[in-house]
Amino acid sequence: MRPLARTAAATAALLLLTGLGAPRGAESRAAQGGDAEAALAGPLAAARAALAQGRADEAIELFRGVLARDPDNPDLWVELGEAHRSLLRMPEAIAACQRALELSPDHLLARLTLAESYRQLSNFDRARLVLQAAVAAHPESPAPAIALGRLLIDLQLYDEAAGALEAALELDPGNAAARVFLGSVYKARAEFEAALAQFDRAIAQEPGNALARYFRASIYADRNDAERALPDAERVVELEPENRRGRFLLATILVRERRCADGAGHLETILDAEPDHTESVSLLARAYQCAGRPEDAARLRRRFAKLAKKEQTEREGGVQADHLVREAREHAAAGRPNEALALLQRALELDPDNDGAYSQLAKILYAAGRYEVAREAVELALEYSPYRADSLFVLGRILAAMGDAEGARDALQQTALINPLDSEALFLLGRIHLELGDRARARQALENALALEPDNEEFVRALESLTADG
Repeated sequence: MRPLARTAAATAALLLLTGLGAPRGAESRAAQGGDAEAALAGPLAAARAALAQGRADEAIELFRGVLARDPDNPDLWVELGEAHRSLLRMPEAIAACQRALELSPDHLLARLTLAESYRQLSNFDRARLVLQAAVAAHPESPAPAIALGRLLIDLQLYDEAAGALEAALELDPGNAAARVFLGSVYKARAEFEAALAQFDRAIAQEPGNALARYFRASIYADRNDAERALPDAERVVELEPENRRGRFLLATILVRERRCADGAGHLETILDAEPDHTESVSLLARAYQCAGRPEDAARLRRRFAKLAKKEQTEREGGVQADHLVREAREHAAAGRPNEALALLQRALELDPDNDGAYSQLAKILYAAGRYEVAREAVELALEYSPYRADSLFVLGRILAAMGDAEGARDALQQTALINPLDSEALFLLGRIHLELGDRARARQALENALALEPDNEEFVRALESLTADG
């Protein structure tokens, strides 16, 4: 199974780090007076409380109720988008942010939440474009530069990331978040003294900055400087008891310092939450041996061997399956569907959760006119990767062929939200809108498709035909 790339709390954490906080537009309007605005204050507060307490479904319904009475409030659309994003409903989150930007094109929080939604979908190109536009539109704010720097770190474009983060620090020298991310860039480039200087300054600004302390401790631990590494690692665990990486780092230092019983305690905590964390199993075996518990150490070594073998088998199976899927795609493109199907069967034997294999299988079955089984295959692909754009596109084509225009429209709308550069999806979406009698949305979709491929004669004819029909 291929999970979404980022945690649902990523944008919220970024906004706190960059000092933006949550949008407050509706509350500020209520404070200015007016019966209508004041009437929304209670439901809005309830919606925000529900989202803060993890009741995102309830929050969404409450936000929708408020928006029904205040539909042109961009701040509310952003908050609705964040509620959807917390449930990993990325197309809905993107749509809400886009609506906010229609109402307020320079809305910074909408841009940041939109970019984070694309980032969680691993659509890094789109996220980067959104953030670059945000930097250009808000040259006075460090927040978009910091977000861009974080994204570039993920893409391992360290020089560009450093440039974005240095620009953010010129705007806000006291921004500890930007310093931590810049330090992580220096660390990745093995510029350890420069990295330490950034972490030192970030901790001086924010003593409770767990990420800065983690990075600083890891550098000192790599230097076997336990005297400096240990206090930071202990502080990370105090600040964030659920932080597995921080606890594992602390355990590693403790075992290395022969404080093996203490280290074992931290590793046992990790394994209580994640029993198959292979690195913790291996280190715990060493800790038990060091602490005079040889039988427990032997048991853990056997467990580690089984886990390592399982991981290797799954990894090798996944690699082989992906290779077979690529070969199957080539056979299908060359008009050899039977050979492609045989390869996909082998791929699924090696990796039964391979969403790419199911997606390719659906395409072949669709081309053969076997719509029911094609639909079953693509729905399996979407179980493993709910927002895989090519799977949603083929689902839209299948549903259109089966006469389910509304289902096709929904699938294609999600495709276009996730990948706005998919001209074929936009074109088919335009035709489906027309079939459903929505000429305005049909025109918009066809115009968007043609903007991406201005020389596509089929797109030109479709739009001309729609215009000629009035």
